[in-house]
Amino acid sequence: MKLSQLGERRIIEIFARNFDRCGSEIVGIGDDAAVFAIDGENYLVVSTDLITQKGHMPREMTPRQIGKYAVNVNLSDIASMGAKPLGLLFSFGLPSDLSDEFVEEISKGVNETCKEHGTCVLGGDTKKHSEIVISGTALGKVKKDAFLTRAGAQAGDIIGVTGKIGSAAAGFYCLINNIEGGEKFIKAALEPTARIREGQVLAKYASSCMDISDGLAWSLHEIAKASGRGFRVIYEKIPVESGIEQVAERSGVSPEEIIFHKGGDFELLFTASKEKFETIEKEIGVKAIGEIIEKGTIIEKDGKESILEPRGHDSFSK
Repeated sequence: MKLSQLGERRIIEIFARNFDRCGSEIVGIGDDAAVFAIDGENYLVVSTDLITQKGHMPREMTPRQIGKYAVNVNLSDIASMGAKPLGLLFSFGLPSDLSDEFVEEISKGVNETCKEHGTCVLGGDTKKHSEIVISGTALGKVKKDAFLTRAGAQAGDIIGVTGKIGSAAAGFYCLINNIEGGEKFIKAALEPTARIREGQVLAKYASSCMDISDGLAWSLHEIAKASGRGFRVIYEKIPVESGIEQVAERSGVSPEEIIFHKGGDFELLFTASKEKFETIEKEIGVKAIGEIIEKGTIIEKDGKESILEPRGHDSFSK
């Protein structure tokens, strides 16, 4: 069977079932990042992400934005674990006909974004390649008594999100369809930001967390599956930028497709008890969108309930 028929998640399952476990990991394959013990107080958090010119870099993305994106996409996964960044490693695959000015701008984008997050590049590798390919590895640390995983959500927990949802996907639709007036969406698509500070706050109070770069619907299902629970989400409570419905209409898709399934946002989805959610809300201004239930994957819109399908971004889909 071709990989395009399998899809990204089933491909990951092939690797996962053929890889032996180290035995020393606290968290391994299947979460946003791996977690290892390094000393008496902290865990080491490690994650990796790869971006390609064809898959992640529309022609409107500047070289500096490419560098910024490479940093943020890698830091987003350790943010969801509540970690503080320690550093990044990057491997760059670059066409030989790129200009040195182009590479200068990528490197400046990387360095600027590392500074914004209080971290740095520790090293890496560079090779000739047919297109721009950047593979990063993010390292972070987190207190042993305050780290997050996808598991841990309990029935009755509030489901919350950081930021506005669907903006990045709306931005890509604006670019594809030449929709005017969508600058705020385009910026969200080309310059998403890892929620490092928010993740560290969530680590003190939340019961589970993951980033939603592959889409809100997929992430909801992942937390529910890892926690052995279900969810009920109220559509009208999901925070979105004004204008997203107009982008959807002009793109020939539903707003739900943009908000739930297309992905691209580096926001965090989390769960917390009602009491702890109130504390989180005061500290970082998150929004409640639903609650964890014993079973079921329910979306409520206009007072009517339906099943939310577990569909999200898939780089192997046609």
